[in-house]
Amino acid sequence: MHPPALSRSSSNSGSYPAPEAPVILTPPTQAERCGEDADRRAPYDSFLCHAPPPDTWIAVETSASEYRLVVRLPGFRRDGITIATRRRRILHVVADSWEPEGGHFERRVLFGYDADLAQVRAEFDGQILRIIIPRRVPGVSWYNHQ
Repeated sequence: MHPPALSRSSSNSGSYPAPEAPVILTPPTQAERCGEDADRRAPYDSFLCHAPPPDTWIAVETSASEYRLVVRLPGFRRDGITIATRRRRILHVVADSWEPEGGHFERRVLFGYDADLAQVRAEFDGQILRIIIPRRVPGVSWYNHQ
């Protein structure tokens, strides 16, 4: 007599929809950020009104095991870059340069439920910021299959 065979199945098959693709949220426009009313602006608004250099960009690459953000930030330094998570689904990337030709770069990226924002890794080579966000593997359950 043979022992019962164990089969592996995904515990979420049919119970969860496919994860949403990452969405780069539109940053506020210069008019929204700076406004026309100088009396109501905060002291730091004049700095934030500097647009990022024109050759900055952000791209999202997706694989089965991770999301990879590639951000081009020429003219920025590592100590002027901040990466933060918000509401367990939003990654906030901010870069500031106080050099005369510098500026302010800010983007928020919204991820689906499968992004593990607690395990974010990043590296910066002076031009390109690479951010890796692992994807959660769907749960696995074992059951008797006879």
